[in-house]
Amino acid sequence: MLDMAIKYEPQLQGLFCDIAFDDKYKFFSGSCWSEKYVAETSTWNKHEFVSVHNGVVLGYLKYSIDRSNETAYALQIINFSYKDNIQFSKDLYQFLVDIFEKFQFRKLKFCCYVGNPIEKMYDKYIDKFGGRIVGIYKEDTKLIDGNYYDLKEYEILRKDYKKN
Repeated sequence: MLDMAIKYEPQLQGLFCDIAFDDKYKFFSGSCWSEKYVAETSTWNKHEFVSVHNGVVLGYLKYSIDRSNETAYALQIINFSYKDNIQFSKDLYQFLVDIFEKFQFRKLKFCCYVGNPIEKMYDKYIDKFGGRIVGIYKEDTKLIDGNYYDLKEYEILRKDYKKN
């Protein structure tokens, strides 16, 4: 089930500390620095959710909001527990659908490091909902493992989402 992240701030602080320097999560955390997780106190600039099952946080889902352009952007999605992939996958799907259906954003823009395991799912989502790959920035970002990774940029317009 999706729920507001602010209700789970203490649990999220521990989870983010646990993955801060874990190479397994390099595609989420990016560089080699971390700071204490603090939940957003307003939903005006960002929407933050958690995937929860039996009171346990399975994953974290967030995007930023450009209200003047009715755009959701800068997705941050992480699955902390690979034990309940089915529940997390259902919540992730609902999270993405809600961007257009519930919150009525006109556009979704997001990026993904090439090689991230979620990249294949993003490519399928883009195909299914009429989006497009905007482009790939070569050797864009140095991650915690010391290697540079390409960054793939995506976009979906609500009108294309509705057609599909």
